[in-house]
Amino acid sequence: MTGHRVLIIDDDPALLDSLSEALRLRMAGVTIETADSGAIALEQVVSQAFDAVVTDIKMPGIDGVDLLAQVRAFRPDMPVLMITGYPEEGLAIQALRGGAYDIIRKPIDRDFFISTLNRAIVEHVERRSVRRWRAVLERCAGELSRIVESLLARPPRSEE
Repeated sequence: MTGHRVLIIDDDPALLDSLSEALRLRMAGVTIETADSGAIALEQVVSQAFDAVVTDIKMPGIDGVDLLAQVRAFRPDMPVLMITGYPEEGLAIQALRGGAYDIIRKPIDRDFFISTLNRAIVEHVERRSVRRWRAVLERCAGELSRIVESLLARPPRSEE
């Protein structure tokens, strides 16, 4: 998988570095951006397109659930994976209902994390491709309709 961009957000520098390194080692060619707060991450999401976002649920300031809602407002199709170390199911359910792609529990199983992120990116890229092809088909269908209408509007040719 190459040419894809991932944003990782966590207020814990050790986890931020660890996840970034895991992606560098296991997903060659993926560009990784990081942010240590929800506010910085939101600026990045507004100004740049990512193929996926990975964020901690509990952070000071803008937490992961609030960030998810704001990401959804700017980039509704971008998959957001949420990381949590808290056993309370309420946050996870709230995140999933808010549009999170999946929940990653701490301690993080690297294989599960990488496969889930990979799946999210592939689905995102495929949805984007489908949207592009749908737009092309709609333009073609519109053009064909105009051609048919113009042919039907012409007076019939007389047979001589």
